[in-house]
Amino acid sequence: MTGTASQLITRLVQIVQADPDKLYDLKEHKEKRSLQANAYFHRLVGLLAHGNGDRFYEIKNEMILQYGNHELVRENGKAVYEILPDDDRWKRSLTEHYVPTEYTDEFRGVKMRAFCKVTGTHTYNAKDMAQLIDGVRNECAGCGIPWDEIETYEERRLFYGLQNKAKSGDRYSESG
Repeated sequence: MTGTASQLITRLVQIVQADPDKLYDLKEHKEKRSLQANAYFHRLVGLLAHGNGDRFYEIKNEMILQYGNHELVRENGKAVYEILPDDDRWKRSLTEHYVPTEYTDEFRGVKMRAFCKVTGTHTYNAKDMAQLIDGVRNECAGCGIPWDEIETYEERRLFYGLQNKAKSGDRYSESG
């Protein structure tokens, strides 16, 4: 069920009256990012990587670190941390995304750092994706990539459509 808070309250009262023992989960409704938005983000990262020694995954992780939403990965309600060498290898991860913390220690002569695991773009809503794409577009422009390479007409329409979706009101969805 999706609707405004007052619509949901009205509907929930009706449901409780009909079956007071049934359990429901209530969660925030987020407009998911589109596959086109994700493809556009990856194309932009490719433009940056091509001009920077073809470091695609490193640049992708840097952009997520700089412009992403940093929603923590959780297991059993607790944030997931990993202890990794304190170097740039974490930036080259193909599937995991990390935010470095200030906590470091030495283990067998190697400096180690605690990293928070954060979600990737597959969990982003339209607002998160618009923020990420906007940052990457500006990075491309800052590297001297011409705007006609940064965005096609269709990508421009997609980006401004994402921004408009991001401005829509809060909605909630129920499953149960």
